[in-house]
Amino acid sequence: MKTVLFVPGYQEDLNSRDYDATIKAIESKGYKIKFVPITWKRTTIDNWLEELETEYSKHDPKNTILAGFSFGAMTAFVAASRKNPSELWLCSLSSYFNEDNASPSQKKSWLTNLGHRRVSAFDALNFKELSSKIHCKTLLFYGQRELDKWPVMNERAIGAQKLLKNNLYLPVPDVGHDVADEKYILKIRQSI
Repeated sequence: MKTVLFVPGYQEDLNSRDYDATIKAIESKGYKIKFVPITWKRTTIDNWLEELETEYSKHDPKNTILAGFSFGAMTAFVAASRKNPSELWLCSLSSYFNEDNASPSQKKSWLTNLGHRRVSAFDALNFKELSSKIHCKTLLFYGQRELDKWPVMNERAIGAQKLLKNNLYLPVPDVGHDVADEKYILKIRQSI
């Protein structure tokens, strides 16, 4: 049985949205799932990676799937570039890599709200370089409404499709940035 290590979205924990429904959908397909809590306050993606990698070190990479939502997807993505999991599931991968932050589509107010330290840590992440190190099967889930609403996220989705060698792009119609939306959950259940 494979284990899915699931990292939540920014500033979220198990109770922030109906993560239980997402977890149950994954479990219903025969996977064991471990929700990886992250300390978000006064930390950067470097700290989030440490927390995920501490949990990941307890598991056999051949039987481990890294998964995450939003900033959790960024964290899982970077961890996958360092150690090759059996699969990678990215749900609404956030668009804060170096290339995204330099894009005219990136909202400067978002960067300001995140703070200088977090943005500096994101700026050190080159998506193209990191994606070249990922060789496992990768599922790219996105809500179509989030792609329509935020051009920089759509650019990231297109870039991920082009650069990740073994990916399956899975847009979810009529859904925004919400991995717990029942349509999003149905797409996950049908695709894993």
